Amino acid sequence: MPQSIAKEQIEALKQQNILLHLVDIRSSAEFEKQHIPGAINLPVETIEANTPQFSKDDMIVCVCNKGHERSQNATDVFTNAGFLKVYYLAGGTLGWLQP
Repeated sequence: MPQSIAKEQIEALKQQNILLHLVDIRSSAEFEKQHIPGAINLPVETIEANTPQFSKDDMIVCVCNKGHERSQNATDVFTNAGFLKVYYLAGGTLGWLQP
């Protein structure tokens, strides 16, 4: 079962200089409209072809609009590819960017 991580937890990890990758799994068009600063766009259908850029021990946080089905499904893709620390962002991009 995919595990969520909150914005506050991510910010705390960054304060501790813990390396993590915010991977926005939405389409390029969705990403261009709005995204979290520092996130990389890797549409879900391209994940398997692009995983060599990450180490299997890297912390990966999958991001979609609301932190529901799409990002949770993407965590499964990363987990099935052998990644050990994979989460989805609770609340997604919309939750992160809310004032």
